[in-house]
Amino acid sequence: MKQSSTKNKFSLNVFSMQIVYLCIVIIFAVIMSIVQPSSIYIDLFVIFFTATCSIYVCFKEIQNKKYRIAELTTSVDIVLKENLNLLEIPMAMVSNNTDIVWQNNICKHLIPQDYIVDMAIELEKKKINADIVKTKLKFGDGNTYIVVGTHINFSNFKCLLITFIDNTKEEELEQLIDKKQVAVGIIFVDNFEETMQGLDDIVKSDITSKIDKELRKWVQENSGIISKIDKDKYAIFIEKQYVDKMEKSTFVILEKIRSITDVTKLPLTISIGMSYSDESLSTRYLASNSALDIALGRGGDQVVIKNDKNYIFYGGTNLGVEKTSRVRARTIAQALKDVMEKSDSVYIVGHKNTDIDCIGSAVGIYKIAKSLNKPASIIIDAKYNNSTRYLVDKLKTQKEYEDIFIGKDEAKKIDTENSLLVVVDTHKKSYLACDILEEFNKVVVIDHHRRGPEFIENTLLTYHELYSSSTSELVSELLMYLNNISLTPIEAEALYAGILVDTKNFTFKTGVKTFEVAAYLKKSGLDISEVKQIFKNDFETYISKVEIVKNAEIIDNKIAISVTEDEHENMPIIAAQAADELLSITGISASFVLCKVDNVIMISGRSMGDINVQAILENMGGGGHLTFAGAQLAGVSLDEAKQILISSINNYFGKVKE
Repeated sequence: MKQSSTKNKFSLNVFSMQIVYLCIVIIFAVIMSIVQPSSIYIDLFVIFFTATCSIYVCFKEIQNKKYRIAELTTSVDIVLKENLNLLEIPMAMVSNNTDIVWQNNICKHLIPQDYIVDMAIELEKKKINADIVKTKLKFGDGNTYIVVGTHINFSNFKCLLITFIDNTKEEELEQLIDKKQVAVGIIFVDNFEETMQGLDDIVKSDITSKIDKELRKWVQENSGIISKIDKDKYAIFIEKQYVDKMEKSTFVILEKIRSITDVTKLPLTISIGMSYSDESLSTRYLASNSALDIALGRGGDQVVIKNDKNYIFYGGTNLGVEKTSRVRARTIAQALKDVMEKSDSVYIVGHKNTDIDCIGSAVGIYKIAKSLNKPASIIIDAKYNNSTRYLVDKLKTQKEYEDIFIGKDEAKKIDTENSLLVVVDTHKKSYLACDILEEFNKVVVIDHHRRGPEFIENTLLTYHELYSSSTSELVSELLMYLNNISLTPIEAEALYAGILVDTKNFTFKTGVKTFEVAAYLKKSGLDISEVKQIFKNDFETYISKVEIVKNAEIIDNKIAISVTEDEHENMPIIAAQAADELLSITGISASFVLCKVDNVIMISGRSMGDINVQAILENMGGGGHLTFAGAQLAGVSLDEAKQILISSINNYFGKVKE
């Protein structure tokens, strides 16, 4: 474009000079014609001759200039190619993605032609309204190149100029910096007080020294620094390259600490929170504390690493130890009462696909609000099973509960200015039955599920106890510590039913408090025969459950997997019940049932405690608890979902030792 512009400018200058000469001749001829009219023919001839000469001169000058420019361009092209050949940067020109029309000398020696063609194809795929595109190329010898493609349009064809910029040293430097960055970790000894309770001082000292010795040895083996900041807490600083080494060994320190249990009544475990992705050490320390909170919220005996915005989990085979202290429950009960007294109204919301534990715990919270004369409502999801429907309908027969259950549409119309939202049986924002969390300034969370990365933040009060059998148990315990609250028989039945479901008829996760709560509910007028009516199934439902159990496939003689194509309206609940039934088979430690609902594959996982089904389904985007969990997969078939599940199971056994 510049060459054409210069050429036009030169031609215009030559033409302008000739016009000036021609104008002078014309003026002179006109003057001569006026002075001597008889010479007009001679004057016209002079003008014509002058004009012809001017045009000829212009034409010759332009032709000479074109020749000189072409000669100069050729010279420049030769010099440019020679200089490109001297450059130590591999360059090549490719036409039609596969035709290499030119490459400089270093490119011929360093870059194989098939690599050039592959890069041309890849760069062409990345072209989206851009003349320059980039990608990365790594050779087998470790050399790394930044590959830049520039699209060039010639008059008769188009081509791609590919430049290979050696980025090996920069890549090695980045990797070195990444390896050398310092990871900050917090180690917490789980249940330290409970474990040491009742032991002799000498034994306590011996156990503490063993823990201290194992941790220091482990950190020193990985060239790190460890500092004890409390009787049951340590801070560690380790380079990321050694954290990677720890990850490959799946943090064997967890098993070593578990082995220090010869003289203790309770299992001794540790939880670790680590972070190496944040900018400063202070923010990494805060992030490691958050990771530790998640580890503890998931039952302890595991490592949680914060990597950028993600969390990586290791361990987690521990069921958790029940805390015998009543102080926390009593404190939470009083705090909840104070928060409710300062609120104009109370709204209770559970999770999607509302279940009986959700209803039972919501009823308990509603009872607390009513005892304080606060207007209260329970927000429920329209999708729930027969048992839940039976319980809700039975509650609605009571005058007090006629209008307290509301749906999503009604929930969006409520006044949230000075209202309190109590979230029960979940701690995940995305799992709420209604998306109204952001509308409330005051939020309380009560839950018993293993904590995941997604946790409702900025709450006034959080009562999250993993050891508890159910949220209904937690709420019942709060009711026990609040005076002047008398439950009706149907309210006691709702809370008892919630406990019954999550403990699988008092066979899983039942502790001392579970039976104490059951006794409290019995004193409140609980009729167990009425509770049994809640869980009755119709004949069609029972047949569907039997078919699921019948079609189960046993893997490794300990895991049962069943897939059903039955489209029963209550299939998610039937699948969960069938998963429970599969555990009653001799030798089965875990069970999974897959069903399809509205083009979404739903998976129910159950275990006896030896296998962590929550860890397995968490890798598939699900969650839950160590002994019962669930997951949902969209855009896949039942067979594909089954293969994904089997892959996650294999991955689990490849990482977690039993």
